[in-house]
Amino acid sequence: MPSLADICADEGEMLAVSVSRFIAAAHMTSDAACWDAAYNCAETILGADEGPLFVARIAGLMRALRAERSAAWHFLPAPCCRLTGDEQALVELLALARGWPSSEVDRVAARIAGVEATPRLVAAARAAAVAIERAVCRLGAHQADFAPLTAALH
Repeated sequence: MPSLADICADEGEMLAVSVSRFIAAAHMTSDAACWDAAYNCAETILGADEGPLFVARIAGLMRALRAERSAAWHFLPAPCCRLTGDEQALVELLALARGWPSSEVDRVAARIAGVEATPRLVAAARAAAVAIERAVCRLGAHQADFAPLTAALH
């Protein structure tokens, strides 16, 4: 399995993967503590004002995945430094949504979902990409704030 650092372009994408893992665990277990962990993770890195907004955008992305994908979603625990194939595809989608033409985003979203058209997933990926860009800007201004997440990866 490839490492998070090798696949993610920056700390914003790493944070998105970690938050998506907490959200996926919350959906799988129905445990509210997973949601709290997602918020705590984002708030520790981005602050109480931006953290919940980041979680909301990633939650929207994960909901779109659940709505438009029929196959199981394979993910690892939040602090893991490796990525599953599904998580790699998600990072690829987010990277494309951060600046590539719509046709590429549409193609990768359809491949991830295993269907021909994924309007909800594409829209959610674009919204998550905006949140990631905001996070990267904030992390650039406060790079030391990201240390708790990178230190927790194994």
